[in-house]
Amino acid sequence: MKRLNFHAALLILLFTGFVQFAQAQGIIVTSQPRIPRVETLRIEKHHVNVSIDNQLATTKIDQVFANPNNFQLEGTYLFPLPDDVAVSDFVLYIDGKPVKGELLAKDRARSIYEGIVRSMQDPALLEYVGTRAFQARVFPIPPNGERRIQLEYSQVISVDSGLAKYTYPLRTDKYTHQPVGSLAVSIDLKSKHALKTIYSPSHDVAVNRKNDHRAKVSYEGTNVHVKRDFVCYYSLSDKDFGIDLITHRDDTDEDGFFMLLISPKYEVDKKEIIEKDFIFILDRSGSMKGPKIEQAKEALRFCVNSLNDGDRFNLILFNTDVEPFTDKLVSVKQERENALTFVDDIVGNGGTNINDALLAALADKPDPKRPRIIVFLTDGEATVGETDTARILKNVSGMNSDKSRIFVFGVGYDVNVNLLDKMAEQNGGTRQYVKPQENLEVAVSAFFTKVSEPILVNLALNIQNIKTKSLYPQKLPHLFRGSQLTVLGRYAGNGKTKLVLRGDINGEKHEFSNSAKFPKHESDHQFLPALWAQRKVAYLVDEIRLNGENKELIEEITRLSEKYGIMTPYTSFLVTEDEAQRRQLSRARRNRSAPLSSQIRSPKLADSVGRQVEESLKLQARQTQAQVAETAVTVQQVKNKTFHLQDKVWVDSVHKPETKTKKIEFGSDSYFKLLKKEPELTKYLAIGKQVIVCYKGTCYEIHPPKQP
Repeated sequence: MKRLNFHAALLILLFTGFVQFAQAQGIIVTSQPRIPRVETLRIEKHHVNVSIDNQLATTKIDQVFANPNNFQLEGTYLFPLPDDVAVSDFVLYIDGKPVKGELLAKDRARSIYEGIVRSMQDPALLEYVGTRAFQARVFPIPPNGERRIQLEYSQVISVDSGLAKYTYPLRTDKYTHQPVGSLAVSIDLKSKHALKTIYSPSHDVAVNRKNDHRAKVSYEGTNVHVKRDFVCYYSLSDKDFGIDLITHRDDTDEDGFFMLLISPKYEVDKKEIIEKDFIFILDRSGSMKGPKIEQAKEALRFCVNSLNDGDRFNLILFNTDVEPFTDKLVSVKQERENALTFVDDIVGNGGTNINDALLAALADKPDPKRPRIIVFLTDGEATVGETDTARILKNVSGMNSDKSRIFVFGVGYDVNVNLLDKMAEQNGGTRQYVKPQENLEVAVSAFFTKVSEPILVNLALNIQNIKTKSLYPQKLPHLFRGSQLTVLGRYAGNGKTKLVLRGDINGEKHEFSNSAKFPKHESDHQFLPALWAQRKVAYLVDEIRLNGENKELIEEITRLSEKYGIMTPYTSFLVTEDEAQRRQLSRARRNRSAPLSSQIRSPKLADSVGRQVEESLKLQARQTQAQVAETAVTVQQVKNKTFHLQDKVWVDSVHKPETKTKKIEFGSDSYFKLLKKEPELTKYLAIGKQVIVCYKGTCYEIHPPKQP
């Protein structure tokens, strides 16, 4: 390939599209001219629109690159293609005009990649070695101007056991430290078979279901440091419940990892909707005055208007005193308008009598055929009546022998986190904390939309013929319309099994099942080990926050953090800003047994940290990686391995200091000979020029070339 002169840069857009891994990505790698210095092109826009219609996926990419230099650049556009890609349409547009390109054979493409790695001392492209490529010339890239590139391709998405996977590698942090200005991914899903699970382990996506056969998945961000590829799973089934299994097992001598995705159908007949009892408890003390009380009133109006005609409800207001809407549960159909008038008259004043408000809600014995859901919202600590946390919890547990589920909303930074956490945990609910600047109405409305239509309650899961352990969540929640349940765990053994889900619908027992296979070896789904570890760490951190610290829990959290690269309150040494701080935190690492309470100076700060831990470690289905913006990352998760940065060397977590290594110079003939022999190593060695990685019984130490 023609070497770039001082007026040129190398423009590389990477794509790998095939049945399960449809990868497309835009990056810039500049040359290293002597005079003048070439600044890296910025990605101002990266928008991806995907249409998947009965497994035919069409991906349209729209990117804008900005040239910050005061001279024009010349570039080459590379689009890697694996051998098993079946692309039905491939169109490249630059400034709205189609540009002719060349499809390169595998060997020629490999030589181009290796040439870039050698000349630019940049290993980032190694993971694309061994693929074909589409190549096109891009000229000119105007000085201080922009170049817009649009790409479109089509492919067929395969479905294995009813589960499909679409992947688009957004990750650009290996090629540029600059954020992407505007990032957006949108998927329009259509299927003749009902869509059940829609799940992204990589990004916090919004899922908008139109019906059982149509849904839109979206993610947006501005000035984003792109550290993860975009992955979306979706399952197809005409059954009432989709029960999908995803597994990963690299080492057959160790337990494997699995994830179950359980999704009810979206469209539900009115007769299938369970009639429920709702009690809304609202703190109207003086601290709720102003925007908070107005947002809370709007949230209550939304909830009352959204109740089904067959539901019953009550509203309980509290400050110094407790004021119920009625003295018992009433019919929504008969009392909706009166309840809305009651909400209009709410004002904030007085103290905070939490104990009596909760006991008032639990006074009546519930109907065993109707789930009773209590929604409790407060912005402060108890100041009136019983104020001791332990006694309030004991009083609530004593009154709630029938186990009504209590869902908690804490507003602001002055709530009693310990009380709310334990109340939700002991009474089968969840807790959610809303920051002062967040919209309370939106948070409560979104929650209520999810829980207002339970489809299956009192869940029990049975996995036959396979030994499982360390399942999270340990207690299964109700399943609601449009929601899905994610269960992660470890498994021993292998073979075919039957997954059985049991639960109640309108007081009657129901059973749903699906056949599955737990494999002896499964190299796909590399995100599962870290995701399982994240769930376990979240559980252990909750145990510490609810029941106090102990040495065993702290050691287990630290072990999981180091092995899987997970940020925790006990392993903040994983992220640093400079070498000096790294050394300082390294010393703190040796003192890992220091209790969390000793690191937190004030009660309010402790509460704030508690909320941050809850938000960062809450049980969500997302891939976990240690990361921060604008700081040096000192841990990286690559496939099934975790690497720690030690004295500028990325070290495999399984490597021991006393283990001998085979030393190989970066970019040498021996280096590329090794990669040709062991192509799997390209994924690991792409993280840097100085790497120690253990693979198939040998530890390789990659070191930079000697300076002349």
